[in-house]
Amino acid sequence: MLRNPRSVQVKREKIQRMSYFVVEIQRLVSDQMEQTISRSNDLDDASKPPVYVPESSESDRVPQEHQRIRRSQVIAFIALTFTLDFSSYSFRSYSSGSCLPNSTMAAELGHGNCLSWAARNVTGTLSPYRFDRRSVGADDISLKIKYCGVCFADVVWTRNKHGDSMYPLVPGHEIVGVVTSTGSNVKGFKVGDHIGVGTYVNSCRNCEYCDDFLEVFCSKGPTLTFNGLESDGTFTKGGYSSFIVVHERYCYKIPDGYPLDKAAPLLCAGITVYSPMMRHKMNQPGKSLGVIGLGGLGHMAVKFGKAFGLKVTVFSTSESKKEEALNLLRADNFVISSDKQQMMSLMKSLDYIIDTASGDHPFDPYMSLLKVGGVLVLVGFPSEVRLLPISLNMGAKSISGSMTGGTKETQEMLNFCATNQVYPEVEVINIQYINEALERLIKRDVKYRFVIDIANSLN
Repeated sequence: MLRNPRSVQVKREKIQRMSYFVVEIQRLVSDQMEQTISRSNDLDDASKPPVYVPESSESDRVPQEHQRIRRSQVIAFIALTFTLDFSSYSFRSYSSGSCLPNSTMAAELGHGNCLSWAARNVTGTLSPYRFDRRSVGADDISLKIKYCGVCFADVVWTRNKHGDSMYPLVPGHEIVGVVTSTGSNVKGFKVGDHIGVGTYVNSCRNCEYCDDFLEVFCSKGPTLTFNGLESDGTFTKGGYSSFIVVHERYCYKIPDGYPLDKAAPLLCAGITVYSPMMRHKMNQPGKSLGVIGLGGLGHMAVKFGKAFGLKVTVFSTSESKKEEALNLLRADNFVISSDKQQMMSLMKSLDYIIDTASGDHPFDPYMSLLKVGGVLVLVGFPSEVRLLPISLNMGAKSISGSMTGGTKETQEMLNFCATNQVYPEVEVINIQYINEALERLIKRDVKYRFVIDIANSLN
């Protein structure tokens, strides 16, 4: 049925104006302002207190188009929604609380060839967003995303915890999908291959670390998969999206038959613990390993430890994790780290410790559990590391740090997991649940990695 072009344009403009206010409504709701808004039928009553909108600090400043709007504008928006005729639209409810008409998605989200969910400001609230991916270059692969793991880094950058977030920000760096096209120079992949993309998508490819396939330590810094600066001056956008274009070097072949939803967490959580375990030769059967913390990284350290033939002890502050540590993950021992008697019973008994805890905690008690020459590897990010020199000197012990791995090692890990049937424990979710999932992640209410079903929910 044909419609009057001018009528369609007017309606589209109204809907587009409405979209600019949706994020502000969500923000007011998150600040518990619903009650004030609902009582705004008499705005001229001077006895009513004004809505308080806190000033943002300079470090939290966001672009002008995303700054807070006045209450009068909010009320005007509410009035606008009632004057629009939505009888011909179908609505879809999103977990963030907004309702967007399906038939006008492009008008409300902007324009672009890639559909995603993005954070617009420091609240970290994610909602649908469109943007343009670059064209496929000679060395590039275009990947239709099937699954994307949810990492705590997604919380950090969507909420600007490091002060360098660039909005709109599309998170996600545990990406798995199917090759849809390749550049003319691509030799290692073909259309239809299952591949993964991890925490970085570029590096200088000229320094000593890149030459050794340790691109994560590139002298000029790797280009992060999201919120990273590309060579053309644009910012990278991650895997909470329909597809991604990546240089062949930074893509990984997912072995045939390996479940794609379980492959996603390997691209960050998996390689983060696998890399230091291999570097410090923790793959020696019969040796003993301690794992501090039992989250996304910790549970992978336990799984790798068991696959390597190690005797694994889990350290936690929560008794509730004991059953799963012993029965689900097949750890050999479980210790409450605050129980001094349990800790004393393990003095000088461990060859290695993987510390995944990011909260502040003492290090000396754990160092006392290491044998002579033992090593503790830190993969978490507490605010500081403090320990007595005697903890290192007596017993020639050492403490080491690590991040994710290089491209060669990441591929080796994927192959190892397929051969030895090492599978992360995942909770698959729809993209519409992502805001609740991030809140649960902050509360450590996940066992043990959220994975977004991009293919079946991002549409």
